[in-house]
Amino acid sequence: MAPVVRFAAFKYKPGTTDAQKRQALDGLIKLYEENARMVNHGPVGGMNNNPEGFDKGFDVVFTVEFKSKETRDEFIPDEKHVAYKMSIMEIVEDVIVYDFEKGVYGY
Repeated sequence: MAPVVRFAAFKYKPGTTDAQKRQALDGLIKLYEENARMVNHGPVGGMNNNPEGFDKGFDVVFTVEFKSKETRDEFIPDEKHVAYKMSIMEIVEDVIVYDFEKGVYGY
Protein backbone atom coordinates (compact mmCIF):
# COMPACT_ATOMS: atom_id res chain seq x y z
CA MET A 1 0.00 0.00 0.00
CA ALA A 2 1.67 3.16 -1.22
CA PRO A 3 1.30 6.42 0.71
CA VAL A 4 -0.96 9.12 -0.73
CA VAL A 5 0.14 12.74 -0.56
CA ARG A 6 -2.52 15.41 -0.28
CA PHE A 7 -1.86 18.95 -1.49
CA ALA A 8 -4.52 21.43 -0.47
CA ALA A 9 -4.76 25.20 -0.87
CA PHE A 10 -7.24 27.68 0.60
CA LYS A 11 -8.25 31.08 -0.70
CA TYR A 12 -10.11 33.06 1.93
CA LYS A 13 -13.00 35.37 1.13
CA PRO A 14 -12.32 39.11 1.22
CA GLY A 15 -12.84 40.45 4.73
CA THR A 16 -11.72 37.26 6.47
CA THR A 17 -9.84 38.33 9.58
CA ASP A 18 -6.45 37.06 10.65
CA ALA A 19 -8.14 35.60 13.74
CA GLN A 20 -10.54 33.61 11.54
CA LYS A 21 -7.64 32.37 9.39
CA ARG A 22 -5.70 31.34 12.51
CA GLN A 23 -8.74 29.52 13.89
CA ALA A 24 -9.16 27.65 10.60
CA LEU A 25 -5.50 26.60 10.59
CA ASP A 26 -5.61 25.58 14.25
CA GLY A 27 -8.65 23.46 13.43
CA LEU A 28 -6.81 21.85 10.52
CA ILE A 29 -3.85 20.93 12.71
CA LYS A 30 -6.17 19.52 15.38
CA LEU A 31 -8.08 17.50 12.77
CA TYR A 32 -4.94 15.71 11.64
CA GLU A 33 -3.69 15.25 15.21
CA GLU A 34 -6.98 13.53 16.06
CA ASN A 35 -6.59 11.29 12.98
CA ALA A 36 -2.85 10.67 13.40
CA ARG A 37 -3.29 6.92 12.92
CA MET A 38 -4.22 7.60 9.27
CA VAL A 39 -1.19 9.72 8.32
CA ASN A 40 2.57 9.34 8.13
CA HIS A 41 3.13 13.06 8.60
CA GLY A 42 1.52 16.41 8.19
CA PRO A 43 0.05 18.81 7.83
CA VAL A 44 3.05 20.80 6.66
CA GLY A 45 2.47 24.11 4.95
CA GLY A 46 2.46 27.85 5.05
CA MET A 47 1.86 31.09 3.23
CA ASN A 48 3.29 31.80 -0.21
CA ASN A 49 6.55 33.69 -0.45
CA ASN A 50 7.29 33.05 -4.13
CA PRO A 51 7.82 36.36 -6.00
CA GLU A 52 6.78 35.07 -9.45
CA GLY A 53 3.07 35.79 -8.98
CA PHE A 54 1.60 32.40 -9.82
CA ASP A 55 -0.19 31.87 -6.49
CA LYS A 56 -3.65 32.43 -8.05
CA GLY A 57 -4.66 34.31 -4.91
CA PHE A 58 -4.45 31.32 -2.59
CA ASP A 59 -3.61 32.26 0.98
CA VAL A 60 -2.18 29.05 2.44
CA VAL A 61 -1.25 25.56 1.26
CA PHE A 62 -0.40 22.37 3.06
CA THR A 63 0.56 18.78 2.40
CA VAL A 64 -0.17 15.68 4.41
CA GLU A 65 0.83 12.09 3.70
CA PHE A 66 -1.80 9.43 4.28
CA LYS A 67 -0.58 5.91 4.97
CA SER A 68 -2.51 4.56 1.98
CA LYS A 69 -5.45 5.14 -0.35
CA GLU A 70 -7.53 3.16 2.13
CA THR A 71 -6.74 5.52 5.03
CA ARG A 72 -7.35 8.53 2.79
CA ASP A 73 -10.70 7.05 1.78
CA GLU A 74 -11.52 6.44 5.44
CA PHE A 75 -10.59 10.05 6.29
CA ILE A 76 -12.78 11.74 3.65
CA PRO A 77 -16.18 10.80 5.20
CA ASP A 78 -14.86 10.93 8.80
CA GLU A 79 -17.29 12.99 10.89
CA LYS A 80 -14.48 15.20 12.25
CA HIS A 81 -13.27 15.92 8.71
CA VAL A 82 -16.78 16.71 7.48
CA ALA A 83 -17.41 18.97 10.50
CA TYR A 84 -14.12 20.80 9.90
CA LYS A 85 -14.95 21.41 6.22
CA MET A 86 -18.37 22.75 7.12
CA SER A 87 -16.88 25.02 9.81
CA ILE A 88 -14.63 26.87 7.35
CA MET A 89 -16.90 27.15 4.31
CA GLU A 90 -18.22 30.59 5.28
CA ILE A 91 -14.69 32.05 5.06
CA VAL A 92 -13.29 30.01 2.15
CA GLU A 93 -13.74 31.37 -1.35
CA ASP A 94 -11.89 28.59 -3.15
CA VAL A 95 -10.05 25.38 -2.34
CA ILE A 96 -7.86 22.93 -4.21
CA VAL A 97 -7.43 19.37 -2.98
CA TYR A 98 -5.13 17.14 -5.02
CA ASP A 99 -4.13 13.64 -3.89
CA PHE A 100 -1.38 11.59 -5.52
CA GLU A 101 0.97 8.66 -5.08
CA LYS A 102 4.58 9.78 -5.33
CA GLY A 103 6.07 9.08 -8.74
CA VAL A 104 2.85 7.70 -10.28
CA TYR A 105 2.31 9.94 -13.28
CA GLY A 106 -0.04 7.69 -15.26
CA TYR A 107 1.81 7.99 -18.55
